[in-house]
Amino acid sequence: MKKNNSDFLLRKVLILSAIFFLIGQFGCKKDGKLTPDFDDGGLSVSFVDTFSIRTSLVLDDSLRTDFSVYNLLGLYNDPIFGPVSSSIYTQVTLNGVNVDFGSNPIVDSIVLTLDYEKVYGAQKAPMKINVFELTEDLNASNEYYSNTTNAHKPIPIASKTFKPNLTDNITIAHNNTTLDPHLRIKLPNSFADSILAHDPYASSSSFLSLFKGFYITTVDSVNNFNFTKGNGSIVTFDLNSSLSTLTLYYHTNSKTQPNQIENINHLKYDFAINTSGVKYSRFAHNYSGTDIEAHLNNSPTKDTTVSYVSAMAGVKTKVEIPYIRDLAKNGTVLINKAELIISVENGTEGNFDTPLGSISLVGINASGNDIFLPDFFEGLDHYGGTYDATTKTYKFNIARHINDLVYHTGNYGMYIVANGGTTTANRTVFGSEHNSTAKIKLNITYSKI
Repeated sequence: MKKNNSDFLLRKVLILSAIFFLIGQFGCKKDGKLTPDFDDGGLSVSFVDTFSIRTSLVLDDSLRTDFSVYNLLGLYNDPIFGPVSSSIYTQVTLNGVNVDFGSNPIVDSIVLTLDYEKVYGAQKAPMKINVFELTEDLNASNEYYSNTTNAHKPIPIASKTFKPNLTDNITIAHNNTTLDPHLRIKLPNSFADSILAHDPYASSSSFLSLFKGFYITTVDSVNNFNFTKGNGSIVTFDLNSSLSTLTLYYHTNSKTQPNQIENINHLKYDFAINTSGVKYSRFAHNYSGTDIEAHLNNSPTKDTTVSYVSAMAGVKTKVEIPYIRDLAKNGTVLINKAELIISVENGTEGNFDTPLGSISLVGINASGNDIFLPDFFEGLDHYGGTYDATTKTYKFNIARHINDLVYHTGNYGMYIVANGGTTTANRTVFGSEHNSTAKIKLNITYSKI
């Protein structure tokens, strides 16, 4: 607000507090008159919800995924957004130092395990995956993004087709223990032999010099698949879990004399896939033939009644309020409340492709960079952004930001972006400014001073 109004506004604080109470008791008309009438000392309260809003769709930026708490794997053909996929790159490190598998260890089996977290898409759809060995180092000093690739061998170590199962426990024959649901991928014994051929290992760095890690990906891709819309899935895995590991099952033979009774020791060793190693997810999208593509190309065939936001470095919506400064064209105003309401388009919440649980509204500065809105620092309970399944809306309280747009800052727009963009596959379709039933709206209550 203008500096020459500061002292005057401070003197109005107590008056405004009384007005807010009266608004709750008696309501407010759009013409700016309070009911019942009273002597307000020249201060009036008005409500407006007719400001012009413009929405436009843009590609989201790549996301840094090497710090994600979860990793995504799979391919889902979204009926609205088109096919989307995720692959995983991960190191495998030692548990401890000076690892020695003993004299003449013999491989029984070697198994890569990944701990399930959740599934997005067709819950029982089979998924075909390949596991490759990396040929390029993953380096903890590097930053890894959702569009980063690392070189790998051309032939997979192993392939597996499975249906995600998050309900059935698994019994391990080695020690007859029952574990929570997880994915088990058996690797060839020859791979384990190559590991044992070079032991002992003094440290993880010596192990990583031999084996750089895994690239785990779907056999199909977003540009080459043969299943219909609404099929496939994206599985969320917890690679920081103790269930996510590479386990070597082996035995040693303590027999030293020809006539001695054979004494076989069955052993296992769990390598680490956790925060001590580098891991990240890589995302891919194919919008060909979708309304997303029409929006991104500003095609005249696009559906102007909706806009979109998606996770996995997909798309975000730019929101502009071009005439917001007209709010003060007839005199100084104080923004009491400003609420942006985003309504989900009916019929876009499929059986599996549910809306995002929460979204964010971020500002754009003069350089085009994302910035926090000042209302964000009031706390998330106040700021908003959580999906209300009853009203099918997201709401944001942005009074401070609207006040800044009216008096202080440049009006460069805002972005609607997905929360948890690296750890969820959800997306949302919402009504644009041209939607008759799910129109995006900005409700402002303000005081004329």
